[in-house]
Amino acid sequence: MEFFTDFVVTGAVGGADATRTPAEVTGLLGGGFVESRTAPGQLLRCYDLVELAWQRDAAGKPWQGLYVTVQAHRLDAPLSVDGLSAALDRIGFPLVEVAPDGVGCRRLVRADSRVGVLADEATGQVLQMTAPAWFAPGPRGEPAPWSRNAGRDRVRHLAGLGAPEREAWARRRQPEESGEAARWWWSLWVACGQRIPAEGERSAGLDRSAWQEAALWLLGKCETAGVLDRAEAVCEIARYGLLAPDAAVRACLEAIPVSRADVATRETTPYSEEHLVAVNASRAAKRLSLAAGPLLPLVRDPELRAEVRAWLDLRPRLM
Repeated sequence: MEFFTDFVVTGAVGGADATRTPAEVTGLLGGGFVESRTAPGQLLRCYDLVELAWQRDAAGKPWQGLYVTVQAHRLDAPLSVDGLSAALDRIGFPLVEVAPDGVGCRRLVRADSRVGVLADEATGQVLQMTAPAWFAPGPRGEPAPWSRNAGRDRVRHLAGLGAPEREAWARRRQPEESGEAARWWWSLWVACGQRIPAEGERSAGLDRSAWQEAALWLLGKCETAGVLDRAEAVCEIARYGLLAPDAAVRACLEAIPVSRADVATRETTPYSEEHLVAVNASRAAKRLSLAAGPLLPLVRDPELRAEVRAWLDLRPRLM
């Protein structure tokens, strides 16, 4: 049970999380694995119960981590989700249950470590645990309040409006209840993110700049509604290229909630309830520096590049 609770709390197995390179994972977990190329540009490695996956754009490019999964269904004795939840409650790291998946599974999440637990609805057996989870608690784990086509039409309309018209449109339609408003904004952002065209391309007759403006506006609304925090919103800005590289990297660095001198590391700070604020600040620093990293070849400001590289050097030690 300690192995499973440690994974939920840390999102890692023996220090190996989804941000580690294949070479780093070998150094942490050893060479006793089976490895396969599941598709061009994809790599899967299996250590008995534990699987890690990476992807890369082309041969010779660095591998980017996708996920770490603990395949609990392979255990000889089933792991009870109620037993796991009780053990996590005792140490102060409870799971949050989100809506069932609709095909017979319960879904539970530890949001700060971004670990998702999937359990059989009928037997209560834990099937797998994955970090980062592909489902989320709160509004992000709920279905959109409209069909996919309706969401597409809404964001296409928004992208064609000016700023005052967008605000007026939202005032007329935004739900009054805060939980429904959060889900409403999140669903609009998801629909928008699916429509943003590549540089030089158009979507629904609109160029990329119109979609970028609407996307930034929607991310701001998601922050205000509490469905995204600042670090999460900035990571989305970097991921979708919504700002110029220098501006996006600067936003990533400004969103880091702790200095390099004071950041919690694996060597200095235990994963415990009393240190959770420091642990989560360290996690935010890791996510934000990793979001900024791919933009470095396009960044002009040498001070920005140096600061991001300093954070990336710290990455293996961050929580």
